[in-house]
Amino acid sequence: MALEVSPLGRVIFVTGFKGGVGKTTVSANIAATLHALGNKVLLIDGDFGMRCMDMVLGLESETLFDCSDILMGRCSPAAAMCEVYGRTGFSFIPAPMNLEDKIPQGAFAEFVSQVRDDFDYIIIDSCAEMTDYYLAFVSAADEAIIVTLHQSTSVRAAEKTAIRLSSMGVKKLSLVVNGYRSAYAQNGRLPGIADIINRSTVRLLGVVPYSEKLQASQEAAELAFMGKLRKKASLWEAAFYNIASRITGERIPLFYGVESPKRRASYKGIKPAPKTEVIREETDI
Repeated sequence: MALEVSPLGRVIFVTGFKGGVGKTTVSANIAATLHALGNKVLLIDGDFGMRCMDMVLGLESETLFDCSDILMGRCSPAAAMCEVYGRTGFSFIPAPMNLEDKIPQGAFAEFVSQVRDDFDYIIIDSCAEMTDYYLAFVSAADEAIIVTLHQSTSVRAAEKTAIRLSSMGVKKLSLVVNGYRSAYAQNGRLPGIADIINRSTVRLLGVVPYSEKLQASQEAAELAFMGKLRKKASLWEAAFYNIASRITGERIPLFYGVESPKRRASYKGIKPAPKTEVIREETDI
């Protein structure tokens, strides 16, 4: 049974005031899974200066323009977009490596309004600092996903992020716990799910289990459900499937299939890649 969700063209800001929690990883894999579920998705690297998303997507040498070129009127949004994995309907706009221009007030909102109608979901990966462009992206977003690691200091940062976003008028907030270690939670060495919810005071959207394979897959620019569908999904792919499904309004348990993943093609709604598309060979880790 599906929940009532906002109209398509939703702009989702992925954030957190603590660095190193996996915002880029979460943004990329949520975007990939939403696309695998049949949605048109635009992924924007909003971490100006750091610019890591192109590496995660394997597009370092594919980009010509970046987000600042759009905002300064030097190119159209379409000119700055790259297709991820060569897939039509899964697009990416990189961040500038060095931002020297003073971006005009209102340029961010105008940019988002230009692309909103062309996509079902727009995912914006943020920096960890409250910069002017951070605030501008927040004001253009419909909702925010706060990312935390499975540790108390990170949960505290998530709580502070939620308070600040609420004060800025963001009404829909949700939480993703990254790097969750269930064994540590069970023996009390790390906080459990109930503790995390109580401390952060944010609705829990999903939980991504700790996995060294996820880190290795990121280095190889491998995203959730972008490989061959006959292969078995990883634990972290199952987790991102749950998160993306909940974003689309599906009622699905937090840990559905995470302990015993199925073949990728077995997941409800996952679409096969077009026959003309070249799918990257996956590494066995």
